[in-house]
Amino acid sequence: MHAMNLLQVFSHSSALAANKKRLHYCPQCGERFIQTTLQQFERQRCERCDFVHYLNPNPGVTVIVKSPDGKVLIGLRAENARYGGKWCLPGGYVEYEESFIATAHREVREETGLALRIEGVVNVVSNHLDDQHHTMVVVLMGQAAGGKQHPGDDLTALQWIDRDLHLGVNYAFEADQRILDCYFAGNIKMLPIDGRAEKRWPAP
Repeated sequence: MHAMNLLQVFSHSSALAANKKRLHYCPQCGERFIQTTLQQFERQRCERCDFVHYLNPNPGVTVIVKSPDGKVLIGLRAENARYGGKWCLPGGYVEYEESFIATAHREVREETGLALRIEGVVNVVSNHLDDQHHTMVVVLMGQAAGGKQHPGDDLTALQWIDRDLHLGVNYAFEADQRILDCYFAGNIKMLPIDGRAEKRWPAP
C-alpha cells in the first residue's frame, strides 16, 4: 500500500447545519426563542435574559490499540447504535470532569475490557458526521496493558486486523478508515504525551 497523507476534516453536513440544533425555549429563563433561519455561525439569543445558545463540537477520542505484531483492534457497533452494524476504533466522548487521556483509558476499558498504555497523539480530526453530529476527535495510539478482552458498551464484537483484513472492513466512520489506511501504510508519526498526565488504570 502506498504512503497516504493524514486528513483532519471529514464533512457530511450542510452549510447551515446549526438550524437542526436550535432550541425552542431558553434553558436559563424559559422564554420561547423566536424561530428564524440562522445564518452560518449565528447564535440564538434570548430576548428576555440575553442567554446565548452556543453550538460547539462534541470533543472525543479514538484509540488505535495495536498488538506487538502490528495488528489493530476494532469493534462492531451494536445494531441499535448510531451507524450500527459497522466497525470502528474504540473511543467516545470526553466527559466534563475528564482529560482526553483519561477518556481514552475509560473508553478502551468499557468497550474492549482492556487496560491501555498510551504512546502518543497521531492526529486531531473534525467529523461533520451529519447535520446533528459534529465531533472534534483526538486520535491516540497505544497498546493493551492487561485486562480480559471482551466487547462492551456500544460494541458487540472485537477483531484484531492486519493490513489485508483492513481493506475489506465496512467502517462506520470515514476518519477511522483513513487513519488506518495511513497506519498500515507506515505513514503515522506520533506527538508524545505528557507522562505525568497518563493516568495508570488498573487491569479490569
